[in-house]
Amino acid sequence: MTLSDFSWLTDSPIFSTALWPAWVAGGAIGALAFAQRWLTDQPLGCSAAFGNACARMGSRLPLFQGPAHSTATDWKLWFLVGIFLGGLLASLSTGTWAEPTHFGTLYTALMPHSDVGRVLWWLFGGVLIGMGSRLAGGCTSGHTINGVAMGSPASIVASTFFFAAAVGTAQLAHHLLNTFGG
Repeated sequence: MTLSDFSWLTDSPIFSTALWPAWVAGGAIGALAFAQRWLTDQPLGCSAAFGNACARMGSRLPLFQGPAHSTATDWKLWFLVGIFLGGLLASLSTGTWAEPTHFGTLYTALMPHSDVGRVLWWLFGGVLIGMGSRLAGGCTSGHTINGVAMGSPASIVASTFFFAAAVGTAQLAHHLLNTFGG
């Protein structure tokens, strides 16, 4: 299978640019969030789906046990499949492919240069993200896309901290790179 097999998609004027227009991507996320809530009465979010994946892989940790991660909620695993398929669709529709480990020059300058170092750093980051979403009672997609749209005070506070941490981290990385020559 090659990109030419998907010419019906890649030749579309909406999807023939290097990036999808914001209104297409944002509209798709909004439609998905609405459909998710309407069909299941559950908010859209990744952390619950990852919890189900951990439970199905045999984790005995208490945070992956109980009704939130029972087999009755395994439909959430399809969200993880959708993330992968959405990335694949975006790549096929734009005719571009970026290395999954290439996130730009700033990222490259800050990351360890060895493969083992990068993998360890990713694992450490993943643990921090998991702990943060657990402490916040949900992940960024659950709080920011659904919670804020529903007017949840907890989600508004959590999302404020998500954005503040992201802006602060970006500013700190920019300052460190300028200071130490990156």
